[in-house]
Amino acid sequence: MTGRAAGGRADQERAQKAMVAALRWPSPLRQRLSKCGEDGHWMWNEWRCHSPACVRCRGRYTRKQERQLSAALGDTTNADLSMFTIMFGVASEADDIGPIWLKAKRDLRNRVNAMRRASPRWDRVALTGWVEADPIIFDDMARLGTHQRAMLAGLNTPCWRADGGPAWVVHAHGITYHPKIDWQETQAAFASQWQGERRAHVQPFDASKSVDANIGGVVRYATKYHAGRWIGSGFDYWPASWMAEYYDWADRFSQGWQSMRFRMNGRAMIDSREMNNASSVDVSYIEPMYTTSSFNSYPILYTDGGRLA
Repeated sequence: MTGRAAGGRADQERAQKAMVAALRWPSPLRQRLSKCGEDGHWMWNEWRCHSPACVRCRGRYTRKQERQLSAALGDTTNADLSMFTIMFGVASEADDIGPIWLKAKRDLRNRVNAMRRASPRWDRVALTGWVEADPIIFDDMARLGTHQRAMLAGLNTPCWRADGGPAWVVHAHGITYHPKIDWQETQAAFASQWQGERRAHVQPFDASKSVDANIGGVVRYATKYHAGRWIGSGFDYWPASWMAEYYDWADRFSQGWQSMRFRMNGRAMIDSREMNNASSVDVSYIEPMYTTSSFNSYPILYTDGGRLA
C-alpha cells in the first residue's frame, strides 16, 4: 500500500480485524474486541471493551488524554514543557516487554529523584509518558539507515527467533514539565541514565504553537497506532500474527492501560513565593494509555519521513 493515506482509520480497522482473527481461540481479548460497539444492557448504552488493541476505544482515550493534560498543564508556558523519547531495550519476545518496562519506570523515577537530591530546581519536574513496543526481525537490520543502526547498537541484542517472529523495541514518549530547568538539562539527565547514541531525546515545545496545540500533538503521537511502518513511499503492514502475539501479552500484563503508563508528580513547594501554585502540576487523575507505533518520530527507526502530529 502506498501514499500518505495508508495507515489511516479505515486501514487500522482492517488491520484490527485481521489481528482479531489471528488471536488464539478461546481468547478473552478476542471476545471483547468482537463485542465492542454493541448495545449494552440499557437503551442507547454502547458496550466498550476499553482495550489497548481497539482502534475505537484508543481514539476515545486519546481525546480524553488531550483534554485532561491540557487542563493540568494549560496554565504553563511552552518554555516549561518538552517531549521526551527514551529507548529502553529490545525484548526477545512479547513476554519480555513487561520486565523491561517495569525496570525502565523504576530507573526513570530514580533518575529524577537523584536529580532532586542534587538540586531543588528539579523538585517541580513532573512526567507523564506511555510505553510503546515495535516489532523488528533480524532481516530489518539491513534495511535501516545509519542513525537507526547506531541507536540499536546501543541496546541489548535480542535472541532472534528461529520461527521468524519479531523481537520488540521497547521505548516511551511523553511530556516533561520542568519550570525551573531548561530542556537541555533534562536531556543531559536522561542521556546520562540511558547512554548510547540517540537513546534519550528531549524536544522543546514549538514556540510558534499554543501550549494546548503542543500538548495535543505529543499526546496524539504518544498514543497513536499504526500496525506497520513507512518504508520509502510505501506502508508495510506487520503480519496479523505479530499484533495478535503482542496484544495477547498486553491483555495479560495490564488491565486496560493501567500498567502501561508512567507518571511522576512534582514535589510540593514550601517557598512562600510559590504559594499561589503550592503544588506542582498534578496529573494523577489522568488515565493511562498504551499503543504500539512505527517509530516515525525521533529517534526514527524505520523511516526518515516522520514528524509530530
